[in-house]
Amino acid sequence: MDLQQMNTICPICLDTFKTPYSIGCSHLFCKICITKWLDEKDSCPVCRKNYVGMYPVPINLITSRYKTRKITEYWRTFKIFVQLQKMLDDYVSRAGNINNDIYRMNEILKYVYENKWIFKTDKIKLWGYDFRRVLKEKIDEFSTNKKYPEAKIWKYKFRDILK
Repeated sequence: MDLQQMNTICPICLDTFKTPYSIGCSHLFCKICITKWLDEKDSCPVCRKNYVGMYPVPINLITSRYKTRKITEYWRTFKIFVQLQKMLDDYVSRAGNINNDIYRMNEILKYVYENKWIFKTDKIKLWGYDFRRVLKEKIDEFSTNKKYPEAKIWKYKFRDILK
């Protein structure tokens, strides 16, 4: 979703946002409206993409008249966070086969490394999720597995980021 195309009213109640939330797709909803919707359905009411999670979106992201560097960075961080959450959920839901686990973990680490700038901002903790800690634990866990030699490479690549 492009920041310029963000909806400014809730597509469920057709009113301006009071507490905007995203469920992992490109649409925003009032918290109350989307919570009621998700009680009955497990997808976006607009695009029908599967529910990923409830993510609060700061109101100034929507009401800001100008899309400043800070607002744009925040939005990019938000999109990366949602994508990482999808990837981690997929990893957890399909865990079991070590080869598949290794493949998915490599994909996650590659995506994180491509977006490592996110660790240079304070935005990484905005959603109450200490991603640095989780990432460090996963890399440490995999680096002890002899079937995953790439983990030592990832551990080396992330050494400065995960301090």
